[in-house]
Amino acid sequence: MRQETKGVTESLLESAKKEFLKYGFYNASLRRISSESGVSTNSIYTRFGDKSGLFNAIVEDAANGLMKIYNESIDEASNCGDAFSAVNSGNEGTEIVLKYIYDNFDAFKLIFCSSSGTEYENYFDKLAETEEKYYKEFVKQYANENCNISDFFIHVVCRTGWQYIYELVSHNISYEEAKAFMKNIREYRFAGWKKILGLI
Repeated sequence: MRQETKGVTESLLESAKKEFLKYGFYNASLRRISSESGVSTNSIYTRFGDKSGLFNAIVEDAANGLMKIYNESIDEASNCGDAFSAVNSGNEGTEIVLKYIYDNFDAFKLIFCSSSGTEYENYFDKLAETEEKYYKEFVKQYANENCNISDFFIHVVCRTGWQYIYELVSHNISYEEAKAFMKNIREYRFAGWKKILGLI
């Protein structure tokens, strides 16, 4: 009996994921999900409470996992003794984050592209804010005293950094292409940071 329930729930979540990916959260229909999965709308409400609960059930674990990995990566980079070590640590963290996102690709496509109206619609902003806090400290610690790097500059650069990830996901770029793309981006950004920090 438990195995049957598990199978029904998995079928429901798969149908819901397809619906949300196609229509977004606002325009997704519980009736269509119910019809596709063979589960009554009453059963959906019983299991998940409402449409938001159903969306959360699909993305929550992936979202929490990424935030944990990302914070750990930033903590590690923050404890490096010099700018170049911090950048290398950050590069390793970026690779781990990218792999995790691609391992949970559908969940992050939902979060980045289809979450308006859910508690995850500001998830992208939270990631950028976390990075922004790190880079403010990074600049304080490693910038040449003659450099003038504003908080607004850091804000825009950090949002742009996550925009790269958004573009990869929203355009369904393959993982191999994404790795090559992000390698180029890391080299491009590293050259820029070295220049504005006064390290070259």
